Amino acid sequence: MGLPTMTAPVTNPFSGVFGNGQIEIFPTSRTFTVPLGVARVRVRLWGAGGSGNSSGGGGGGFAMGVIDVSAVSSVAVTVGAAVFNTAGGTSSFGSYVSVTGGAVGSSPPGGTGVGGDVNYTGGTGGTSGGGGGAANLFGNGGNGGSGVNGSNGASGGGSGNNNGFVGGSGIFSTGASCITTNGSTIPPTSGMISPSIDFVGTGGGGSNAFPAGVNGGGSGSNSNGAAGGFPGGGAYGPTNYLAGRGLVIVEY
Repeated sequence: MGLPTMTAPVTNPFSGVFGNGQIEIFPTSRTFTVPLGVARVRVRLWGAGGSGNSSGGGGGGFAMGVIDVSAVSSVAVTVGAAVFNTAGGTSSFGSYVSVTGGAVGSSPPGGTGVGGDVNYTGGTGGTSGGGGGAANLFGNGGNGGSGVNGSNGASGGGSGNNNGFVGGSGIFSTGASCITTNGSTIPPTSGMISPSIDFVGTGGGGSNAFPAGVNGGGSGSNSNGAAGGFPGGGAYGPTNYLAGRGLVIVEY
């Protein structure tokens, strides 16, 4: 049996196919072992969202890039963590490419990608409002609202306050192919785009009626707080609600 060979990668960044079409999902930090015959990989990274206390945290940034791994046998993968009342952690693929998490504080900025072929910034968290949305392949995350609707970025921002204002919808509403914390996928609802890893992180933000963010959307805000969407959604979490942690996907 011959060694596997890597086919020519698709250069269009809006394609879910690269090389042999294999993917490895990293919801937590560990080492990527380069498969035999693979010379290049394409990596997608999200930083963790910020978990605010009195304000919504910023959304995690996004980066994607094609990396030459022909000279190495393994690469350390770090996935940003989400911690209460703390800025989101940074995700990285060795020293090749990294993306920071969302900040916390007053109007906290989102994280941003560094070193990728595509680098985008997460949405700003709302002051006493919703969390910022995570960035994704299609652009920057939407900002969290402050007493008003969150903005419609490439990913949704969170809602503003306790009155049921809806957060940013994101360009694909709640998005398709939402990857859960154990690496499985949630099927999209009727009428949405077919599942693809291209649409991870494109979710809308929360509202008071449905405060938790989905698929990278920022959380809504209310007296109890709400969780940010995975990956990278910022959270308004004065009690025990975390932002969405980071994520790394490797294609080869």
